[in-house]
This record gives sequence, structure tokens and C-alpha cells, in this order.
Amino acid sequence: MAPFRMSAEQRRYFCALCAEGNITRAAEKLYLSRQGLSRSMNRLEECVGARLFHRGKRGVELTDAGAALWRHVAEEDRAWEALLAELRRREDAAPEPVRVGLLSLYVGFEEKRRLLARFSGDAGVAVEIVHGDHDDFWRAISAGELECAVTLRPPDPFDLPSLQLADDGLAVLLGRDDPLSRHESVALSDLRGRCALHASPYKEHLYGPVLRDHGIHSEAVSPDRNLLLAHIAARGRIFIVQTEFARRLANDDVRFRPLTGAPFEMGSYLVFRRDMSPQACSVARVIAESCGREEQLDALLAKLLLSAR
Repeated sequence: MAPFRMSAEQRRYFCALCAEGNITRAAEKLYLSRQGLSRSMNRLEECVGARLFHRGKRGVELTDAGAALWRHVAEEDRAWEALLAELRRREDAAPEPVRVGLLSLYVGFEEKRRLLARFSGDAGVAVEIVHGDHDDFWRAISAGELECAVTLRPPDPFDLPSLQLADDGLAVLLGRDDPLSRHESVALSDLRGRCALHASPYKEHLYGPVLRDHGIHSEAVSPDRNLLLAHIAARGRIFIVQTEFARRLANDDVRFRPLTGAPFEMGSYLVFRRDMSPQACSVARVIAESCGREEQLDALLAKLLLSAR
């Protein structure tokens, strides 16, 4: 037979009667008839197997058993309040998730590992790396779903603050056997008639028309590093990107050469929310610091804070 446990209703009725010491007043506070409350307490006494109240003309008094039950109920309430306080304390101490957008095509495992390692011992921050494309990042930041991202400078309609991290010029990735890979640098005019790969719809929208004006065709490719490099090495395709990223992508089969004469730039930017939390600001600062731009970020954040007042 299962042990008896007071129902929520019995507990509420018992507590009300203990507090009032009078069946009539307790019943009124409970919006219950006097007879209904009396029957409920009689049933409770039957269930616990002990008399809980002395009933008299002036009201009710707790028996020793009733007083013991009343103390137990009060202790339960205190234990519950203590548990709630502990749960709130744990919630306040839980690390704040900071979601950072990084382009998986360019940012390798080591770069991600270093970023995560910087905060591995910080109980207040839990960095989550999110992969996606440029416009995915901008939309997520605008919607408050992402704290910051390393990406291109967003179009003006997004109205997102951004800090240029690097602009070390452009480079073109070529197959090892491509005749142009033997040059020290490659001019945009040298690429006429070639097919340039693009792994981002936004970059195609932004730079595709300019390349076509210079006789360079374009072809979409999945933003997968190995697939991209295979297309360059085996199919004679080219890929135009920032020099920093070209250096990371190059391998034994794919070379990179500085690109000259391009009428556009692809500088890397740290794009972020205006209302970044202190924890998110610390993560953004580590990213800026890796490019020697932490002072510029601090100045920009201070300016945004003043303008928000």
C-alpha cells in the first residue's frame, strides 16, 4: 500500500485552519462551506491516523500531532524556498552563451580552437561557433540570434556596427600547373576568359557583375574547403579572396598569387550587435586583438555607448 501524502487541497485547507484557529474564518478565506472544511479535516485525520485538532466553542487548537504536522509543513515551505534560491543562484552563475559567426570555408580548426581555448577557464562565458554565409550572419545579428561575426562589411540597410579587421589586399587561388601560378602576381586582366568560383550568393551579387565586365565568368560551388580546392586543382578554376584567407587555403596543389588591378576590396570586418553583453564584448575583443585592433574596438564600443544614452 502506498504511503499517504497530503494532497495540495488538504495541505491548503490544513494551513488555513492552523493560521486562523477558527473553522468559520478559515472557511470564509477558502471560499468554502464550514461543513466542507470540517469534513476535509476529519478525512485528513483519518488518513494520518491521529487527531490533529481540539475542537471547542471558541475555535480549534492543535494537538501535539497537529503541531508536529504544522512544523513539518513549515519546514517543507522553508526547504522549497531554499531550493528556489539555490536554483536561481545556479541560473545566475551559469555561463552566458556567446554565439560567434565564422566562415567555415576560411577559418580552420586551429583558429577556432584558439578562440575557444581563450575562454575555456571562464565560468561566465560559453562560446558557441556558428557556421554560415555573410548574409546569414547579418540577419542573425539583426534578429539578436548572434552576437558577432567575422564577415564582409554589411550593406547599409542592416545598420549594424562593424570594425575592419584586415585589408591586406586580394589574391587569386590557382592550380599548381596553371601558367599564371608561375607569376609573382596576377593582374585582373590576365584572368579574362577564366571561370571564377564563388561560394557565397552575396559575394556573387556584389562582385559578379564587375568580374563579368572584365570577361571573367562565375560558377557557384558549395562552401566546402576540400571541394573548392579540388575544383581549382583539377578543373582549372580560380578563386578570388582576401590574401589572408588565400594563404590559409593554399596547399601543395593550389597556389595563391597577389591580385592587382581589381576595382573592389574584400576587407574582413567584425560585425556585431549594438547591445552586446559584457561577456560578448570580451569575446569580440579577443577577435579584434588577434588582428591588433582591440583599441579601435574599444573606441567604437565607447562611441556606441555614448550615442545610446
